[in-house]
Amino acid sequence: MLAIGLRLRRSSSDAAGYYLGGKTLGPWVAALAANASSSSAWSLIGVSGFAYRFGFQALWLLPGCIGGFALNWLLVAPAVRRRTGAAVTMTELLAGPAGRPGRRAFVVFVSILTLASLMTYVSAQMQAAGGTFAHSFSTEETQFPLWLGIVIGAALVILYTLLGGYLAASLTDTVQGLLMAGVAILLPIAGLIHVGGLGQLLEAVENVGPDYASPFGTREGMVAIGFAFGLIGIGLGYPGQPHAINKYMGMAPNASMATARVVGISWAVILYVGMLLVGWVVRTQWPLLDGAHEDALFAASQNLLPPIIDGVVVAAVLAATMSTVDGQMLVCASSVSHDLAWGPRGRHEQLSTARWTMLGVGAGAVIAALVVEKDIFANVMFAWAALGSALGPLVLVHVLRGPVAPRWALLAAVVGSGGAITTFYFPIYAPGFGDRVLAWGAAMLIALYGSQRRRPGG
Repeated sequence: MLAIGLRLRRSSSDAAGYYLGGKTLGPWVAALAANASSSSAWSLIGVSGFAYRFGFQALWLLPGCIGGFALNWLLVAPAVRRRTGAAVTMTELLAGPAGRPGRRAFVVFVSILTLASLMTYVSAQMQAAGGTFAHSFSTEETQFPLWLGIVIGAALVILYTLLGGYLAASLTDTVQGLLMAGVAILLPIAGLIHVGGLGQLLEAVENVGPDYASPFGTREGMVAIGFAFGLIGIGLGYPGQPHAINKYMGMAPNASMATARVVGISWAVILYVGMLLVGWVVRTQWPLLDGAHEDALFAASQNLLPPIIDGVVVAAVLAATMSTVDGQMLVCASSVSHDLAWGPRGRHEQLSTARWTMLGVGAGAVIAALVVEKDIFANVMFAWAALGSALGPLVLVHVLRGPVAPRWALLAAVVGSGGAITTFYFPIYAPGFGDRVLAWGAAMLIALYGSQRRRPGG
Protein backbone atom coordinates (compact mmCIF):
# COMPACT_ATOMS: atom_id res chain seq x y z
CA MET A 1 0.00 0.00 0.00
CA LEU A 2 2.81 2.39 0.85
CA ALA A 3 4.58 1.50 -2.40
CA ILE A 4 1.48 2.44 -4.40
CA GLY A 5 1.26 5.75 -2.56
CA LEU A 6 4.92 6.50 -3.28
CA ARG A 7 4.57 5.51 -6.94
CA LEU A 8 1.63 7.89 -7.41
CA ARG A 9 3.03 10.74 -5.35
CA ARG A 10 3.50 12.97 -8.40
CA SER A 11 0.32 11.89 -10.21
CA SER A 12 -1.60 14.91 -8.92
CA SER A 13 -0.54 18.38 -10.04
CA ASP A 14 -3.44 20.20 -8.39
CA ALA A 15 -6.14 19.74 -5.76
CA ALA A 16 -8.75 18.58 -8.32
CA GLY A 17 -6.43 15.77 -9.45
CA TYR A 18 -5.63 14.91 -5.84
CA TYR A 19 -9.33 14.56 -5.01
CA LEU A 20 -10.67 13.01 -8.26
CA GLY A 21 -7.69 11.52 -10.10
CA GLY A 22 -8.34 13.03 -13.52
CA LYS A 23 -11.35 10.75 -14.20
CA THR A 24 -9.20 7.82 -15.35
CA LEU A 25 -10.59 4.82 -13.44
CA GLY A 26 -11.33 1.68 -15.47
CA PRO A 27 -14.34 -0.56 -14.73
CA TRP A 28 -12.60 -3.09 -12.49
CA VAL A 29 -10.80 -0.46 -10.43
CA ALA A 30 -13.93 1.69 -10.17
CA ALA A 31 -16.12 -1.28 -9.14
CA LEU A 32 -13.76 -2.74 -6.57
CA ALA A 33 -12.68 0.65 -5.21
CA ALA A 34 -16.26 1.92 -4.87
CA ASN A 35 -17.41 -1.29 -3.22
CA ALA A 36 -14.45 -1.54 -0.88
CA SER A 37 -15.00 2.10 0.11
CA SER A 38 -18.66 1.34 0.88
CA SER A 39 -17.85 -1.91 2.68
CA SER A 40 -15.72 -1.14 5.68
CA ALA A 41 -14.53 -3.39 8.48
CA TRP A 42 -18.21 -3.32 9.44
CA SER A 43 -18.88 -5.59 6.45
CA LEU A 44 -16.51 -8.24 7.79
CA ILE A 45 -16.48 -7.80 11.57
CA GLY A 46 -19.86 -6.14 12.07
CA VAL A 47 -21.94 -8.31 9.73
CA SER A 48 -20.43 -11.62 10.88
CA GLY A 49 -20.88 -10.45 14.48
CA PHE A 50 -24.50 -9.47 13.82
CA ALA A 51 -25.17 -12.89 12.27
CA TYR A 52 -23.51 -14.58 15.26
CA ARG A 53 -25.67 -12.63 17.68
CA PHE A 54 -29.04 -12.69 15.90
CA GLY A 55 -29.03 -15.80 13.72
CA PHE A 56 -31.51 -15.82 10.84
CA GLN A 57 -32.60 -12.28 11.75
CA ALA A 58 -29.44 -11.19 9.93
CA LEU A 59 -30.95 -12.37 6.63
CA TRP A 60 -32.61 -8.97 6.30
CA LEU A 61 -29.15 -7.51 5.76
CA LEU A 62 -28.95 -9.21 2.35
CA PRO A 63 -31.70 -7.26 0.53
CA GLY A 64 -30.51 -4.13 2.31
CA CYS A 65 -26.79 -4.32 1.51
CA ILE A 66 -26.88 -6.11 -1.84
CA GLY A 67 -29.90 -4.07 -2.91
CA GLY A 68 -27.99 -0.88 -2.06
CA PHE A 69 -25.11 -1.88 -4.32
CA ALA A 70 -27.54 -2.79 -7.10
CA LEU A 71 -29.29 0.57 -6.72
CA ASN A 72 -25.99 2.41 -7.03
CA TRP A 73 -24.58 0.43 -9.94
CA LEU A 74 -27.77 0.17 -11.98
CA LEU A 75 -29.09 3.69 -11.47
CA VAL A 76 -26.75 6.11 -9.71
CA ALA A 77 -23.31 5.31 -11.17
CA PRO A 78 -24.07 5.87 -14.88
CA ALA A 79 -25.98 9.09 -14.24
CA VAL A 80 -23.34 10.49 -11.87
CA ARG A 81 -20.53 9.79 -14.33
CA ARG A 82 -22.52 11.45 -17.10
CA ARG A 83 -23.39 14.56 -15.08
CA THR A 84 -20.18 15.14 -13.10
CA GLY A 85 -18.84 17.80 -15.47
CA ALA A 86 -16.30 19.99 -13.69
CA ALA A 87 -17.53 19.03 -10.20
CA VAL A 88 -14.83 17.68 -7.87
CA THR A 89 -17.00 16.60 -4.93
CA MET A 90 -20.45 15.13 -4.43
CA THR A 91 -21.50 18.28 -2.57
CA GLU A 92 -20.48 20.43 -5.53
CA LEU A 93 -22.37 18.13 -7.91
CA LEU A 94 -25.59 18.47 -5.88
CA ALA A 95 -25.20 22.21 -5.27
CA GLY A 96 -24.85 23.06 -8.95
CA PRO A 97 -23.30 26.22 -10.43
CA ALA A 98 -22.17 29.10 -8.24
CA GLY A 99 -24.58 31.98 -7.73
CA ARG A 100 -27.77 30.00 -7.19
CA PRO A 101 -29.87 31.31 -4.26
CA GLY A 102 -29.22 29.26 -1.14
CA ARG A 103 -26.24 27.41 -2.64
CA ARG A 104 -23.65 28.54 -0.08
CA ALA A 105 -25.84 27.61 2.89
CA PHE A 106 -26.39 24.15 1.39
CA VAL A 107 -22.67 23.64 0.78
CA VAL A 108 -21.72 24.72 4.30
CA PHE A 109 -24.31 22.50 5.98
CA VAL A 110 -23.52 19.42 3.90
CA SER A 111 -19.78 19.91 4.37
CA ILE A 112 -20.15 20.10 8.16
CA LEU A 113 -22.51 17.11 8.20
CA THR A 114 -20.07 15.14 6.04
CA LEU A 115 -17.17 15.96 8.34
CA ALA A 116 -19.06 15.02 11.51
CA SER A 117 -20.50 11.79 10.09
CA LEU A 118 -17.37 10.55 8.38
CA MET A 119 -15.16 11.35 11.37
CA THR A 120 -17.43 9.07 13.42
CA TYR A 121 -17.24 6.46 10.67
CA VAL A 122 -13.44 6.72 10.36
CA SER A 123 -12.93 6.46 14.12
CA ALA A 124 -14.93 3.21 14.11
CA GLN A 125 -12.70 1.85 11.34
CA MET A 126 -9.58 2.77 13.25
CA GLN A 127 -10.97 0.98 16.30
CA ALA A 128 -11.43 -2.08 14.10
CA ALA A 129 -7.81 -1.81 13.01
CA GLY A 130 -6.70 -1.55 16.62
CA GLY A 131 -8.75 -4.62 17.53
CA THR A 132 -7.21 -6.51 14.63
CA PHE A 133 -3.69 -5.80 15.82
CA ALA A 134 -4.70 -6.79 19.35
CA HIS A 135 -6.11 -10.08 18.02
CA SER A 136 -2.93 -10.77 16.11
CA PHE A 137 -0.28 -9.97 18.66
CA SER A 138 -1.81 -10.53 22.11
CA THR A 139 -0.70 -13.58 24.08
CA GLU A 140 -1.99 -15.25 27.22
CA GLU A 141 0.57 -13.25 29.20
CA THR A 142 0.48 -9.91 27.37
CA GLN A 143 -2.38 -7.89 25.89
CA PHE A 144 -1.41 -5.82 22.84
CA PRO A 145 -2.53 -2.22 23.55
CA LEU A 146 -5.59 -1.19 21.56
CA TRP A 147 -4.33 2.39 21.30
CA LEU A 148 -1.10 1.25 19.66
CA GLY A 149 -3.00 -0.76 17.03
CA ILE A 150 -5.17 2.29 16.28
CA VAL A 151 -2.09 4.49 15.81
CA ILE A 152 -0.28 1.95 13.59
CA GLY A 153 -3.29 1.38 11.32
CA ALA A 154 -4.03 5.09 11.09
CA ALA A 155 -0.40 5.97 10.29
CA LEU A 156 -0.32 3.53 7.37
CA VAL A 157 -3.50 4.68 5.67
CA ILE A 158 -2.82 8.38 6.29
CA LEU A 159 0.66 8.10 4.79
CA TYR A 160 -0.23 6.40 1.50
CA THR A 161 -3.32 8.55 0.98
CA LEU A 162 -1.38 11.68 1.87
CA LEU A 163 1.20 10.79 -0.78
CA GLY A 164 -0.92 9.59 -3.69
CA GLY A 165 -4.39 11.06 -3.12
CA TYR A 166 -7.39 9.73 -5.08
CA LEU A 167 -5.48 7.44 -7.43
CA ALA A 168 -3.51 5.85 -4.60
CA ALA A 169 -6.72 5.36 -2.62
CA SER A 170 -8.49 3.83 -5.64
CA LEU A 171 -5.69 1.41 -6.55
CA THR A 172 -5.11 0.31 -2.97
CA ASP A 173 -8.88 -0.10 -2.56
CA THR A 174 -8.84 -2.44 -5.57
CA VAL A 175 -6.20 -4.66 -4.00
CA GLN A 176 -8.01 -4.55 -0.68
CA GLY A 177 -11.38 -5.35 -2.29
CA LEU A 178 -9.92 -8.46 -3.91
CA LEU A 179 -8.48 -9.56 -0.57
CA MET A 180 -11.83 -9.07 1.17
CA ALA A 181 -13.60 -11.14 -1.50
CA GLY A 182 -11.01 -13.91 -1.17
CA VAL A 183 -11.60 -14.17 2.57
CA ALA A 184 -15.38 -14.06 2.06
CA ILE A 185 -15.00 -17.15 -0.16
CA LEU A 186 -12.36 -19.04 1.83
CA LEU A 187 -13.77 -18.82 5.35
CA PRO A 188 -17.39 -19.86 4.58
CA ILE A 189 -16.19 -22.82 2.49
CA ALA A 190 -13.90 -23.94 5.31
CA GLY A 191 -16.74 -23.49 7.79
CA LEU A 192 -19.25 -25.47 5.74
CA ILE A 193 -16.72 -28.29 5.33
CA HIS A 194 -16.18 -28.31 9.09
CA VAL A 195 -19.89 -28.61 9.96
CA GLY A 196 -20.63 -31.09 7.17
CA GLY A 197 -22.45 -28.90 4.66
CA LEU A 198 -25.15 -26.25 4.40
CA GLY A 199 -27.92 -28.58 5.56
CA GLN A 200 -26.06 -29.43 8.75
CA LEU A 201 -25.35 -25.75 9.40
CA LEU A 202 -29.01 -24.80 9.08
CA GLU A 203 -29.96 -27.63 11.43
CA ALA A 204 -27.34 -26.47 13.93
CA VAL A 205 -28.72 -22.91 13.76
CA GLU A 206 -32.20 -24.21 14.55
CA ASN A 207 -30.80 -26.11 17.54
CA VAL A 208 -29.48 -22.88 19.05
CA GLY A 209 -33.07 -21.90 19.75
CA PRO A 210 -36.35 -21.00 18.04
CA ASP A 211 -35.71 -17.27 18.38
CA TYR A 212 -32.27 -17.63 16.81
CA ALA A 213 -33.74 -19.55 13.87
CA SER A 214 -36.56 -17.04 13.31
CA PRO A 215 -36.13 -14.11 10.90
CA PHE A 216 -37.92 -11.89 13.46
CA GLY A 217 -36.62 -13.32 16.74
CA THR A 218 -39.07 -12.57 19.54
CA ARG A 219 -40.52 -9.55 17.74
CA GLU A 220 -44.14 -9.41 16.63
CA GLY A 221 -46.44 -7.05 14.75
CA MET A 222 -45.17 -3.57 13.91
CA VAL A 223 -41.99 -4.13 15.89
CA ALA A 224 -41.12 -7.09 13.66
CA ILE A 225 -41.94 -5.10 10.52
CA GLY A 226 -39.92 -2.14 11.78
CA PHE A 227 -36.95 -4.39 12.50
CA ALA A 228 -37.01 -5.94 9.02
CA PHE A 229 -37.42 -2.62 7.22
CA GLY A 230 -34.74 -1.06 9.41
CA LEU A 231 -32.19 -3.55 8.08
CA ILE A 232 -33.49 -3.43 4.51
CA GLY A 233 -33.36 0.35 4.79
CA ILE A 234 -29.56 0.18 4.93
CA GLY A 235 -29.76 -0.05 1.14
CA LEU A 236 -31.45 3.34 0.90
CA GLY A 237 -28.35 4.98 2.32
CA TYR A 238 -25.93 3.78 -0.35
CA PRO A 239 -26.56 6.68 -2.79
CA GLY A 240 -25.77 9.14 0.02
CA GLN A 241 -22.24 7.95 0.77
CA PRO A 242 -19.83 10.47 -0.81
CA HIS A 243 -16.78 8.20 -0.52
CA ALA A 244 -18.49 5.78 -2.93
CA ILE A 245 -20.08 8.37 -5.20
CA ASN A 246 -16.74 10.02 -5.94
CA LYS A 247 -15.50 6.72 -7.40
CA TYR A 248 -18.31 6.93 -9.97
CA MET A 249 -17.36 10.54 -10.61
CA GLY A 250 -13.78 9.44 -11.29
CA MET A 251 -14.61 6.76 -13.87
CA ALA A 252 -13.11 7.25 -17.32
CA PRO A 253 -15.71 8.27 -19.94
CA ASN A 254 -15.02 5.14 -21.99
CA ALA A 255 -14.91 2.67 -19.05
CA SER A 256 -17.45 -0.14 -19.46
CA MET A 257 -20.32 0.44 -17.07
CA ALA A 258 -21.68 -3.07 -17.80
CA THR A 259 -18.44 -4.66 -16.61
CA ALA A 260 -18.35 -2.46 -13.52
CA ARG A 261 -21.94 -3.43 -12.66
CA VAL A 262 -21.28 -7.17 -12.91
CA VAL A 263 -18.10 -6.92 -10.84
CA GLY A 264 -19.66 -4.64 -8.24
CA ILE A 265 -22.88 -6.56 -7.64
CA SER A 266 -21.20 -9.99 -7.73
CA TRP A 267 -18.64 -8.81 -5.19
CA ALA A 268 -21.41 -7.66 -2.84
CA VAL A 269 -23.20 -11.02 -3.01
CA ILE A 270 -19.99 -12.91 -2.22
CA LEU A 271 -19.07 -10.68 0.70
CA TYR A 272 -22.37 -10.45 2.56
CA VAL A 273 -23.54 -14.04 2.07
CA GLY A 274 -20.10 -15.20 3.16
CA MET A 275 -20.12 -13.13 6.36
CA LEU A 276 -23.57 -14.39 7.39
CA LEU A 277 -22.35 -17.97 7.04
CA VAL A 278 -19.24 -17.21 9.08
CA GLY A 279 -21.30 -15.79 11.95
CA TRP A 280 -23.62 -18.80 12.04
CA VAL A 281 -20.77 -21.30 11.89
CA VAL A 282 -19.01 -19.72 14.85
CA ARG A 283 -22.17 -19.50 16.96
CA THR A 284 -22.95 -23.17 16.43
CA GLN A 285 -19.39 -24.47 16.81
CA TRP A 286 -17.37 -22.13 19.05
CA PRO A 287 -19.63 -19.91 21.18
CA LEU A 288 -17.95 -16.69 22.33
CA LEU A 289 -18.20 -14.78 25.58
CA ASP A 290 -21.12 -12.39 25.98
CA GLY A 291 -20.40 -9.10 24.24
CA ALA A 292 -17.63 -10.61 22.08
CA HIS A 293 -19.83 -11.28 19.02
CA GLU A 294 -17.72 -9.01 16.81
CA ASP A 295 -14.82 -11.44 17.31
CA ALA A 296 -16.68 -14.09 15.28
CA LEU A 297 -14.56 -13.59 12.15
CA PHE A 298 -11.35 -13.98 14.12
CA ALA A 299 -12.69 -17.07 15.92
CA ALA A 300 -13.57 -18.70 12.60
CA SER A 301 -10.16 -17.93 11.18
CA GLN A 302 -8.28 -19.25 14.22
CA ASN A 303 -10.28 -22.46 14.40
CA LEU A 304 -10.54 -23.25 10.69
CA LEU A 305 -7.27 -22.10 9.14
CA PRO A 306 -3.55 -22.62 9.72
CA PRO A 307 -1.76 -19.60 11.25
CA ILE A 308 -0.27 -18.29 8.00
CA ILE A 309 -3.71 -18.20 6.34
CA ASP A 310 -5.19 -16.72 9.52
CA GLY A 311 -2.72 -13.90 8.93
CA VAL A 312 -4.30 -13.28 5.52
CA VAL A 313 -7.70 -12.92 7.19
CA VAL A 314 -6.23 -10.38 9.58
CA ALA A 315 -4.82 -8.53 6.56
CA ALA A 316 -8.28 -8.57 4.98
CA VAL A 317 -9.78 -6.84 8.00
CA LEU A 318 -7.06 -4.21 7.83
CA ALA A 319 -7.76 -3.94 4.09
CA ALA A 320 -11.45 -3.37 4.75
CA THR A 321 -10.55 -0.68 7.26
CA MET A 322 -8.05 1.09 5.02
CA SER A 323 -10.18 0.92 1.89
CA THR A 324 -12.93 2.86 3.63
CA VAL A 325 -10.80 5.20 5.70
CA ASP A 326 -8.72 6.49 2.78
CA GLY A 327 -11.75 7.47 0.69
CA GLN A 328 -13.54 8.99 3.68
CA MET A 329 -10.55 11.07 4.70
CA LEU A 330 -10.23 12.35 1.14
CA VAL A 331 -13.90 13.37 1.23
CA CYS A 332 -13.41 15.12 4.57
CA ALA A 333 -10.35 16.94 3.28
CA SER A 334 -12.14 18.00 0.09
CA SER A 335 -15.09 19.26 2.17
CA VAL A 336 -12.75 21.59 4.04
CA SER A 337 -10.34 22.77 1.35
CA HIS A 338 -12.59 22.61 -1.75
CA ASP A 339 -16.24 22.93 -0.73
CA LEU A 340 -15.68 25.34 2.16
CA ALA A 341 -12.85 26.98 0.17
CA TRP A 342 -10.54 27.09 3.17
CA GLY A 343 -6.97 28.11 2.40
CA PRO A 344 -5.28 29.81 -0.60
CA ARG A 345 -6.75 29.55 -4.09
CA GLY A 346 -3.55 29.13 -6.14
CA ARG A 347 -3.19 25.81 -7.98
CA HIS A 348 -0.11 24.56 -6.16
CA GLU A 349 -1.15 26.11 -2.85
CA GLN A 350 -4.46 24.23 -3.06
CA LEU A 351 -2.63 20.92 -3.43
CA SER A 352 -0.55 21.71 -0.37
CA THR A 353 -3.68 22.70 1.52
CA ALA A 354 -5.33 19.43 0.48
CA ARG A 355 -2.48 17.39 1.93
CA TRP A 356 -2.33 19.40 5.14
CA THR A 357 -6.08 19.04 5.53
CA MET A 358 -5.75 15.29 5.03
CA LEU A 359 -3.19 15.18 7.82
CA GLY A 360 -5.43 17.19 10.14
CA VAL A 361 -8.45 15.01 9.42
CA GLY A 362 -6.41 11.89 10.11
CA ALA A 363 -5.15 13.24 13.43
CA GLY A 364 -8.68 14.17 14.48
CA ALA A 365 -9.97 10.71 13.59
CA VAL A 366 -7.23 9.05 15.67
CA ILE A 367 -8.20 11.13 18.70
CA ALA A 368 -11.87 10.24 18.18
CA ALA A 369 -11.01 6.54 17.86
CA LEU A 370 -9.19 6.65 21.18
CA VAL A 371 -12.04 8.30 23.11
CA VAL A 372 -15.29 7.16 21.41
CA GLU A 373 -16.95 4.05 22.85
CA LYS A 374 -16.12 0.96 20.80
CA ASP A 375 -19.15 -0.50 19.01
CA ILE A 376 -18.27 -0.78 15.35
CA PHE A 377 -21.73 -1.81 14.12
CA ALA A 378 -23.57 0.96 15.99
CA ASN A 379 -21.09 3.74 15.20
CA VAL A 380 -21.05 2.91 11.51
CA MET A 381 -24.83 2.69 11.33
CA PHE A 382 -25.15 6.09 13.02
CA ALA A 383 -22.90 7.80 10.47
CA TRP A 384 -24.40 5.80 7.60
CA ALA A 385 -27.96 6.80 8.50
CA ALA A 386 -27.12 10.48 8.94
CA LEU A 387 -25.46 10.73 5.53
CA GLY A 388 -27.78 8.31 3.77
CA SER A 389 -30.98 10.04 4.89
CA ALA A 390 -29.61 13.53 4.23
CA LEU A 391 -27.96 12.99 0.85
CA GLY A 392 -29.32 9.72 -0.58
CA PRO A 393 -32.70 11.20 -1.61
CA LEU A 394 -30.98 14.24 -3.16
CA VAL A 395 -28.71 12.03 -5.26
CA LEU A 396 -31.60 9.87 -6.47
CA VAL A 397 -33.78 12.85 -7.36
CA HIS A 398 -30.81 14.51 -9.07
CA VAL A 399 -30.24 11.51 -11.34
CA LEU A 400 -33.95 10.73 -11.94
CA ARG A 401 -35.57 14.16 -12.27
CA GLY A 402 -32.82 16.74 -12.36
CA PRO A 403 -31.20 19.11 -9.84
CA VAL A 404 -32.98 20.14 -6.64
CA ALA A 405 -33.13 23.87 -5.93
CA PRO A 406 -30.51 24.62 -3.24
CA ARG A 407 -33.00 25.92 -0.68
CA TRP A 408 -35.11 22.78 -0.96
CA ALA A 409 -31.97 20.64 -1.02
CA LEU A 410 -30.87 22.25 2.23
CA LEU A 411 -34.25 21.60 3.83
CA ALA A 412 -34.15 17.96 2.69
CA ALA A 413 -30.65 17.52 4.10
CA VAL A 414 -31.59 19.12 7.43
CA VAL A 415 -34.77 17.05 7.80
CA GLY A 416 -33.06 13.81 6.71
CA SER A 417 -30.04 14.15 8.96
CA GLY A 418 -31.98 15.59 11.88
CA GLY A 419 -34.60 12.87 11.67
CA ALA A 420 -31.95 10.17 11.40
CA ILE A 421 -29.99 11.42 14.41
CA THR A 422 -33.11 11.88 16.54
CA THR A 423 -34.63 8.48 15.78
CA PHE A 424 -31.25 6.77 16.17
CA TYR A 425 -31.37 7.70 19.86
CA PHE A 426 -35.16 7.40 20.17
CA PRO A 427 -36.10 4.46 17.89
CA ILE A 428 -39.55 4.12 16.34
CA TYR A 429 -40.81 0.51 16.39
CA ALA A 430 -37.28 -0.88 16.08
CA PRO A 431 -33.69 0.42 15.73
CA GLY A 432 -33.02 1.44 12.13
CA PHE A 433 -36.61 2.00 11.04
CA GLY A 434 -36.83 5.67 11.96
CA ASP A 435 -33.30 6.73 11.01
CA ARG A 436 -32.88 4.66 7.85
CA VAL A 437 -36.47 4.58 6.51
CA LEU A 438 -38.74 7.31 7.92
CA ALA A 439 -36.12 10.09 7.92
CA TRP A 440 -35.04 9.07 4.42
CA GLY A 441 -38.65 9.11 3.22
CA ALA A 442 -39.28 12.59 4.62
CA ALA A 443 -36.16 13.94 2.92
CA MET A 444 -37.19 12.27 -0.34
CA LEU A 445 -40.60 13.98 -0.34
CA ILE A 446 -38.94 17.38 0.15
CA ALA A 447 -36.35 16.69 -2.55
CA LEU A 448 -39.05 15.63 -5.02
CA TYR A 449 -41.06 18.77 -4.31
CA GLY A 450 -38.02 20.96 -4.79
CA SER A 451 -36.71 19.29 -7.93
CA GLN A 452 -36.36 21.83 -10.69
CA ARG A 453 -38.01 19.72 -13.34
CA ARG A 454 -41.22 20.08 -11.40
CA ARG A 455 -40.61 23.62 -10.16
CA PRO A 456 -38.67 25.51 -12.85
CA GLY A 457 -38.56 28.64 -10.70
CA GLY A 458 -36.62 26.82 -7.93
